[in-house]
Amino acid sequence: MSFFKKRPVAVVITLIVVIAATLLSVNVKLGSKCRDVIGGFYDGVEYKGYTQKGIATHLRNINAYADGLVTIASHYGLDTEDVEDASEWLKLALDYSRDDIAYIYDTYQDLNKALVGLEYQLDRTDLSERDADGVQQYTASITGAQSSIESAGYNESVREFLRSYDRFPASFLGALAGVKMPEYFS
Repeated sequence: MSFFKKRPVAVVITLIVVIAATLLSVNVKLGSKCRDVIGGFYDGVEYKGYTQKGIATHLRNINAYADGLVTIASHYGLDTEDVEDASEWLKLALDYSRDDIAYIYDTYQDLNKALVGLEYQLDRTDLSERDADGVQQYTASITGAQSSIESAGYNESVREFLRSYDRFPASFLGALAGVKMPEYFS
Protein backbone atom coordinates (compact mmCIF):
# COMPACT_ATOMS: atom_id res chain seq x y z
CA MET A 1 0.00 0.00 0.00
CA SER A 2 2.91 2.33 0.56
CA PHE A 3 3.68 2.04 -3.16
CA PHE A 4 0.67 4.25 -4.01
CA LYS A 5 1.67 6.85 -1.43
CA LYS A 6 4.89 7.69 -3.23
CA ARG A 7 4.77 11.04 -4.98
CA PRO A 8 5.98 9.84 -8.46
CA VAL A 9 3.40 7.05 -8.51
CA ALA A 10 0.62 9.45 -7.50
CA VAL A 11 1.65 11.91 -10.24
CA VAL A 12 1.68 9.15 -12.90
CA ILE A 13 -1.72 7.82 -11.78
CA THR A 14 -3.16 11.35 -11.79
CA LEU A 15 -1.84 11.98 -15.30
CA ILE A 16 -3.30 8.71 -16.54
CA VAL A 17 -6.71 9.51 -15.04
CA VAL A 18 -6.76 13.05 -16.44
CA ILE A 19 -5.69 11.94 -19.93
CA ALA A 20 -8.17 9.05 -19.96
CA ALA A 21 -11.02 11.31 -18.80
CA THR A 22 -10.14 13.92 -21.45
CA LEU A 23 -10.02 11.35 -24.25
CA LEU A 24 -13.29 9.78 -23.10
CA SER A 25 -14.97 13.19 -23.02
CA VAL A 26 -13.63 14.05 -26.50
CA ASN A 27 -14.81 10.70 -27.84
CA VAL A 28 -18.30 11.17 -26.44
CA LYS A 29 -18.83 14.84 -27.31
CA LEU A 30 -16.95 15.21 -30.59
CA GLY A 31 -18.02 11.73 -31.67
CA SER A 32 -21.66 12.72 -31.14
CA LYS A 33 -21.26 15.82 -33.29
CA CYS A 34 -19.53 13.79 -36.02
CA ARG A 35 -22.30 11.19 -35.99
CA ASP A 36 -24.87 13.98 -36.36
CA VAL A 37 -23.12 15.31 -39.48
CA ILE A 38 -22.66 11.82 -40.93
CA GLY A 39 -26.32 11.13 -40.14
CA GLY A 40 -27.18 13.86 -42.66
CA PHE A 41 -25.83 11.58 -45.36
CA TYR A 42 -28.62 9.13 -44.53
CA ASP A 43 -31.38 11.26 -43.03
CA GLY A 44 -31.03 14.47 -44.99
CA VAL A 45 -29.76 17.94 -44.22
CA GLU A 46 -31.50 21.24 -43.68
CA TYR A 47 -29.92 23.51 -46.26
CA LYS A 48 -30.99 26.93 -47.55
CA GLY A 49 -34.26 26.82 -45.68
CA TYR A 50 -35.54 23.34 -46.49
CA THR A 51 -34.70 19.75 -45.71
CA GLN A 52 -33.01 17.86 -48.51
CA LYS A 53 -33.15 14.11 -48.83
CA GLY A 54 -30.08 12.24 -47.73
CA ILE A 55 -27.57 11.21 -50.36
CA ALA A 56 -28.12 7.60 -49.34
CA THR A 57 -31.75 7.86 -50.50
CA HIS A 58 -30.62 8.97 -53.97
CA LEU A 59 -28.03 6.18 -54.09
CA ARG A 60 -30.67 3.59 -53.26
CA ASN A 61 -32.86 5.02 -56.03
CA ILE A 62 -29.97 4.77 -58.48
CA ASN A 63 -29.56 1.14 -57.43
CA ALA A 64 -33.22 0.50 -58.17
CA TYR A 65 -32.99 2.19 -61.58
CA ALA A 66 -29.85 0.18 -62.37
CA ASP A 67 -31.75 -2.99 -61.51
CA GLY A 68 -34.46 -1.92 -63.96
CA LEU A 69 -31.89 -1.43 -66.71
CA VAL A 70 -30.42 -4.85 -65.93
CA THR A 71 -33.86 -6.42 -66.26
CA ILE A 72 -34.39 -4.87 -69.68
CA ALA A 73 -30.85 -5.69 -70.84
CA SER A 74 -31.14 -9.31 -69.75
CA HIS A 75 -34.12 -9.78 -72.14
CA TYR A 76 -31.74 -9.02 -75.00
CA GLY A 77 -28.84 -11.19 -73.81
CA LEU A 78 -26.59 -8.24 -72.95
CA ASP A 79 -23.77 -8.55 -70.42
CA THR A 80 -25.05 -7.10 -67.15
CA GLU A 81 -22.60 -8.69 -64.73
CA ASP A 82 -20.58 -5.50 -64.09
CA VAL A 83 -23.69 -3.48 -63.25
CA GLU A 84 -25.10 -6.23 -61.05
CA ASP A 85 -21.82 -6.56 -59.12
CA ALA A 86 -21.34 -2.81 -58.74
CA SER A 87 -24.96 -2.39 -57.64
CA GLU A 88 -24.58 -5.13 -55.03
CA TRP A 89 -21.37 -3.59 -53.69
CA LEU A 90 -23.07 -0.20 -53.35
CA LYS A 91 -26.01 -1.77 -51.50
CA LEU A 92 -23.63 -3.52 -49.13
CA ALA A 93 -21.61 -0.34 -48.61
CA LEU A 94 -24.74 1.62 -47.71
CA ASP A 95 -25.86 -1.07 -45.28
CA TYR A 96 -22.57 -1.99 -43.62
CA SER A 97 -20.09 0.88 -44.11
CA ARG A 98 -22.15 3.63 -42.55
CA ASP A 99 -19.27 5.86 -41.48
CA ASP A 100 -16.96 5.24 -44.45
CA ILE A 101 -18.34 7.82 -46.87
CA ALA A 102 -15.22 7.63 -49.08
CA TYR A 103 -15.76 3.89 -49.61
CA ILE A 104 -19.43 4.45 -50.43
CA TYR A 105 -18.38 7.10 -52.95
CA ASP A 106 -15.92 4.66 -54.57
CA THR A 107 -18.62 2.00 -54.96
CA TYR A 108 -20.96 4.65 -56.39
CA GLN A 109 -18.32 5.59 -58.97
CA ASP A 110 -17.88 1.92 -59.89
CA LEU A 111 -21.63 1.65 -60.48
CA ASN A 112 -21.58 4.79 -62.64
CA LYS A 113 -18.81 3.35 -64.82
CA ALA A 114 -20.67 0.07 -65.21
CA LEU A 115 -23.90 1.91 -66.06
CA VAL A 116 -22.17 3.89 -68.81
CA GLY A 117 -21.10 0.62 -70.41
CA LEU A 118 -24.58 -0.90 -70.12
CA GLU A 119 -26.26 2.23 -71.49
CA TYR A 120 -23.85 2.10 -74.44
CA GLN A 121 -24.85 -1.51 -75.11
CA LEU A 122 -28.55 -0.66 -74.81
CA ASP A 123 -28.17 2.25 -77.26
CA ARG A 124 -26.69 -0.15 -79.82
CA THR A 125 -29.45 -2.75 -79.38
CA ASP A 126 -32.71 -2.85 -81.31
CA LEU A 127 -35.15 -2.53 -78.39
CA SER A 128 -38.91 -2.80 -78.47
CA GLU A 129 -40.75 0.51 -78.10
CA ARG A 130 -41.78 -0.34 -74.55
CA ASP A 131 -38.24 -1.28 -73.52
CA ALA A 132 -36.78 1.80 -75.24
CA ASP A 133 -39.19 3.97 -73.23
CA GLY A 134 -38.19 2.11 -70.06
CA VAL A 135 -34.49 2.65 -70.75
CA GLN A 136 -35.13 6.33 -71.40
CA GLN A 137 -37.07 6.70 -68.12
CA TYR A 138 -34.44 4.83 -66.10
CA THR A 139 -31.55 6.85 -67.54
CA ALA A 140 -33.43 10.12 -66.98
CA SER A 141 -34.15 9.08 -63.39
CA ILE A 142 -30.50 8.17 -62.82
CA THR A 143 -29.41 11.54 -64.22
CA GLY A 144 -31.91 13.32 -61.96
CA ALA A 145 -30.70 11.45 -58.88
CA GLN A 146 -27.07 12.21 -59.78
CA SER A 147 -27.95 15.88 -60.14
CA SER A 148 -29.59 15.85 -56.72
CA ILE A 149 -26.50 14.25 -55.22
CA GLU A 150 -24.26 16.92 -56.72
CA SER A 151 -26.33 19.72 -55.22
CA ALA A 152 -26.95 18.03 -51.86
CA GLY A 153 -26.33 20.06 -48.73
CA TYR A 154 -24.46 17.22 -47.03
CA ASN A 155 -21.05 18.34 -48.32
CA GLU A 156 -21.75 21.88 -47.15
CA SER A 157 -22.63 20.60 -43.68
CA VAL A 158 -19.34 18.66 -43.63
CA ARG A 159 -17.47 21.78 -44.75
CA GLU A 160 -19.05 23.86 -41.96
CA PHE A 161 -18.28 21.18 -39.40
CA LEU A 162 -14.65 20.88 -40.47
CA ARG A 163 -14.20 24.66 -40.36
CA SER A 164 -15.12 24.52 -36.69
CA TYR A 165 -13.54 21.28 -35.53
CA ASP A 166 -10.72 20.29 -37.89
CA ARG A 167 -8.06 22.25 -36.03
CA PHE A 168 -5.97 21.91 -32.94
CA PRO A 169 -6.79 20.74 -30.27
CA ALA A 170 -10.05 19.12 -31.45
CA SER A 171 -8.49 17.34 -34.44
CA PHE A 172 -5.50 16.13 -32.39
CA LEU A 173 -7.55 14.90 -29.44
CA GLY A 174 -10.19 13.45 -31.76
CA ALA A 175 -7.56 11.37 -33.53
CA LEU A 176 -6.19 10.15 -30.19
CA ALA A 177 -9.70 9.32 -28.98
CA GLY A 178 -10.52 7.39 -32.18
CA VAL A 179 -13.24 9.75 -33.44
CA LYS A 180 -14.19 9.20 -37.09
CA MET A 181 -14.48 12.66 -38.67
CA PRO A 182 -17.11 13.19 -41.39
CA GLU A 183 -15.97 13.04 -45.02
CA TYR A 184 -17.08 14.73 -48.21
CA PHE A 185 -19.06 12.69 -50.71
CA SER A 186 -16.71 13.38 -53.59
